[in-house]
Amino acid sequence: MTDIIVEQKARIVQIFTEQEADEIFEYLQTKQYEYHKQYKRFNKDVKVPRGQASYTTHKDIHYDYKQAGGSPPNEVMCERLLDITNKVNKELGTNYNTILLNVYKDGKDHIAPHSDSTAGWMENTGFATVAFGYERKFVIQEISTKQKTKLLHKKGMCIEVSSEMNKTHKHGLPACVTKGNNQCRISLTFRQIKEV
Repeated sequence: MTDIIVEQKARIVQIFTEQEADEIFEYLQTKQYEYHKQYKRFNKDVKVPRGQASYTTHKDIHYDYKQAGGSPPNEVMCERLLDITNKVNKELGTNYNTILLNVYKDGKDHIAPHSDSTAGWMENTGFATVAFGYERKFVIQEISTKQKTKLLHKKGMCIEVSSEMNKTHKHGLPACVTKGNNQCRISLTFRQIKEV
């Protein structure tokens, strides 16, 4: 039953080979990002438990994630990021035009189960996330039943969540705190945002 739920509403596609994924991971490690950004939540000072950077295909797209203190300022994608986005779009048949880069420096960095805010998204679009570096468990949880599915998010693998599934399920990346786990994971999350 759980596997059927995932198969019907989330697509899993191996977009990049292991070698390509390793090369992209090395490149992504050179990018600048905000790490443990401070923000207020319920009048308390908290921090985003990971690093983030935001990219768009051109300057007329302005995207603010709105959650966890808002996304970092948008930068226009360089040629390498455009090539990665174009390959994802070709493989999935999509028109994603933004990337939110998430950096999990070690097993402590994480993202709690949540459904994405769709403010500014093109109607009836979901999102896709591709992992690089250390492989960790990606969790999908049905809101009504609390039923969880854990997927090993392998390097170069894309998990695409439909707009329908984003309404009925949460997703997250739990902390993975084990002795000696100081390995880095970077994900690129793609969305299609309305142009202004």
